[in-house]
Amino acid sequence: MKRYIPTYLIIICILLGSGFLMSQKQQGEIIDQMPATTKRVLLVPLDSRPPCGQLVADNGRTAGVEIILPKSETMDFYTLPGDTSKMRKWLYDEIKNCDEAIISIDQLLYGGLIASRNKPIKDEDITALAEYLKKLHEDNPNKKIHAFSILPRMNPPDFVEKYQDRKKLMEWSRLVHKYDDKPLSETAEKIQILEREIPSEQIKAYTEIYNRNLRLNCLLAKLVADGTLEDLTFGQDDGEVYSLPNLKLKEFMHYLHKEQIPRDKLAILHGADEVALSILTNIISRSNSFKVYVDYSSEKAAMKVMPYMAICNQDTAHERLNFHHDFIVSTPEEADYILFISATDEETMDRRHYNAEKLLDYQKLGKPVALVDLSKNFIAQEALLPILIKESFPVNSLIAYAGWNTASNSIGTAVSQAEIYLTALNQGLEQDRAVYSNLSNLNNRVCEDYYYLKDVIDLVNINLKKKGYSNVYDLDLEHNYKWA
Repeated sequence: MKRYIPTYLIIICILLGSGFLMSQKQQGEIIDQMPATTKRVLLVPLDSRPPCGQLVADNGRTAGVEIILPKSETMDFYTLPGDTSKMRKWLYDEIKNCDEAIISIDQLLYGGLIASRNKPIKDEDITALAEYLKKLHEDNPNKKIHAFSILPRMNPPDFVEKYQDRKKLMEWSRLVHKYDDKPLSETAEKIQILEREIPSEQIKAYTEIYNRNLRLNCLLAKLVADGTLEDLTFGQDDGEVYSLPNLKLKEFMHYLHKEQIPRDKLAILHGADEVALSILTNIISRSNSFKVYVDYSSEKAAMKVMPYMAICNQDTAHERLNFHHDFIVSTPEEADYILFISATDEETMDRRHYNAEKLLDYQKLGKPVALVDLSKNFIAQEALLPILIKESFPVNSLIAYAGWNTASNSIGTAVSQAEIYLTALNQGLEQDRAVYSNLSNLNNRVCEDYYYLKDVIDLVNINLKKKGYSNVYDLDLEHNYKWA
C-alpha cells in the first residue's frame, strides 16, 4: 500500500542505500545499470499491492528476467475488484511476446485476493475460465503457463455482519474438521448446539464457498493433467490448524489420489503474497538445486508458531526449500548459503548479540547469509538488524533480508531473493550488475520491512489521524495525493 513517508524517513533511506552501494564498490568503475534482459516472463499478479507485482519484477531483474505486468486500470484497487475481462484480454494479447507466464487464478476469476473472499461466482464462471485457459494454451502451445491459486481463509465473508455470528461460524468450522479427524460424541454435541444458534442460511452460504473452491481446484488439477497448465501452486492463507477450508483441502488430496493426477506438478505452500515470486524462483533456478543450512536464533525459534501461521518456523522453511528442490544439509560447511531465521520475542531478546556473533562467524567462513528477521510483536525493538549494525556486521554482505509480519511471507521472500541472486552469479554474466540489483533489493527490504513497517509507520498513522484521515490504509490518491 502507498503511504505518506515523512521527509526524514526518505533521507534515512537515501543515506542507507548510498552506504550499501558505496561500501560494495570501494574502487574501480561505478556500476549504475541493471542486468540486461535475457528472458521475458508475463505476470498476472494476485493483486495490485507491491509485494505481489513490483517485488517480483525487482528480483527477476537481478537475473536478467523482465517481468511484464498489466496496466493499473485492469487491476484491483484496495477493495475494488479488477476487471477480469480486460485482464483476460491483456493476457491473451501479451503472452505471445513472452517466454513464460505466471498467472493468478484469483485475479482472472474474481479480480484479486480481496474479491475472492467476497465476490459471488457461479459454476458457469469457473467453467468459462477453464475454457479460456484451454484456448490460451491451444493458441500458444510453446508458452509455459504457471498458475497459482490461494485457498480461502476460514474467516466468514462480509455478508455475515454480526460479530457473534462470525465467531460461532469460525468455531463451527474448527469443530467440523476436528470431528472428521476424530469423531468424538462431545464434539458432535458442540456442533449441534452451534447449528441451532447460527442461521441455517449462513451455514449453507459459508459451506458453499469452500465446496465451490473445491470444484475449482479439481478442475484446475485436470488442466495440469491434460497439459494446459505447466504446473499449479496453491497458497494456503489460513493460520488455522483445524478449519473447514483445511478439511476441503483434505478432500482435494483424496481427489488427486483417486483420479491419479500426477503430484510432481502440484504444490501447496503456506503463504499468499509471495507465491508468484517463489514460482519465478523455480523458473530462474530450475537447473540449480542449492544446499542450504538452516539455522535459528534459538531452539525455541525453530519450533515456534508465529502469528498468523498454522505451522512452526522449521516446517515453513523446509516446505519452501522442498518447493525449490533444495537440499537441507547438516553443517554450515556443506552449504551454498545459510538461511538464518531469527524469531524474537521479549523472552529471547538477550540472544541477539550471540546471534550477531554467529552471523559474523558465517561471514568469516565465506558463507552467504539470507536473514529472516521475525518479531513476535512486529516491533523494531525485537529485530536482529539493529544489533547487527551495532556489532559492525556488514549488512550489505547479506544476500537477502526479509521481516514481514508473517513467517511464510518472510521465509519465502528471503529464499527467493537469495536463490535468484546466487543463480545470477553462477551464470557468470554481468556479475557487477547482478550485485547492484540485489543490493538495491536488499536496501528496499531493510528500509520497508524494518525501518518503515516496524518503526516509522505508527508515527505516520498517528499524524494522518491528527489530520483527520480515519482510514489511513485507504487514501484517495486524487484528492489526498500529498498523503498517499
